[in-house]
Amino acid sequence: MMRRVSKKLPIVLAFLTLAACGQADPETPAAPAEGESAVLEGEALSPDGRFLARIAGSGEDLCGMGYPPAERFEITDAETGEVLWRGIGFYRQSVLWSPESGFAAVAQSSSELWFITVIGTESWTAWDFILPDGSGIQTSTVLPEYEPWGVWRSENSLDLALGWNWKQTPQLFYQCSVWEDSSGCVTGESRERTYEYLGRYDFNHDGELERVELETIWLPGATGTGRDYSTLRVLDGEKVLWEDYAAVQHAGQNSLYALRLDGEFYLLQYVPSSGQGHRAYQYRIFSLDAEGEPVIYRENLVEFDVNFGSPVHEGFDIPAIAAFLREVHGYLDGARELVNTVWDEIDLGDVDYSDSAALEQALEDYREALT
Repeated sequence: MMRRVSKKLPIVLAFLTLAACGQADPETPAAPAEGESAVLEGEALSPDGRFLARIAGSGEDLCGMGYPPAERFEITDAETGEVLWRGIGFYRQSVLWSPESGFAAVAQSSSELWFITVIGTESWTAWDFILPDGSGIQTSTVLPEYEPWGVWRSENSLDLALGWNWKQTPQLFYQCSVWEDSSGCVTGESRERTYEYLGRYDFNHDGELERVELETIWLPGATGTGRDYSTLRVLDGEKVLWEDYAAVQHAGQNSLYALRLDGEFYLLQYVPSSGQGHRAYQYRIFSLDAEGEPVIYRENLVEFDVNFGSPVHEGFDIPAIAAFLREVHGYLDGARELVNTVWDEIDLGDVDYSDSAALEQALEDYREALT
């Protein structure tokens, strides 16, 4: 479920909106004060070597933590030293560059809060990170101490972690998309990421249990079941041995289960897909090899058409469909669900899937209802 935060981001974020879209003042700064106590962490130099982040000056009148913050945070041309972006400096600044140097994500802290900004290196405008419900970071929010606070997954996608990772308080995770809008200003949106530990299973049959976890991305502003998509991962130590994706959208439907057969653990995948009245229901039961590649134990497929009465109708083999549904639901009944976004299986009502005759009658009733 989405977490709602009511407190608004303090006005200190206004330093990034010195002009329209957060345009910074590019005037050449004075040299940094000697003995400066503020810190710059992370990646000062951009991956392409064109830009350099730095802090300058000393805010002697702002000593809320017992030492002065930086007066300015700047991004310069790494070769010429020209200031391309300037904002207010704070006690700590941490910089993460996107893979192609198109964006710099900057986390800064005053004596009371952290805040995060993404700066674009084409327009030199910025987007101030906000929570999915439109509110700002709470004043009590901190960044993790023992893991990265952010990771760029691609040029336009940034994963964030907020909160202590060593106290008994929940951390909050977000996925941010950033881009330049039609006016040339950097903008973005955030979505909540949640993680669920699903247990340990020996899917690669090496005698050691692998960890299984589920990462879910929630739709912006969604509540309740507002899931966008999930990623199921099987981890062998710190290594992702295997992963798969399940979305709520029609094309991304998927379901995965843990199943034990003959004393061994297997993954069971069931995907009942459809399109233009054509149905293709498939399941596969598989283990994983040492490299994470699926090793098929058993699989089956049934295809049929529900365009009844149409000249393009291809067939609706009731005994074959019933046999497949009885088989796959027999496995599902003995499996543990790991992730399931399937909603497109035909609705046969309250039928006993272990009873072939009842299944065939339900399929006949289904056909008659649609003819």
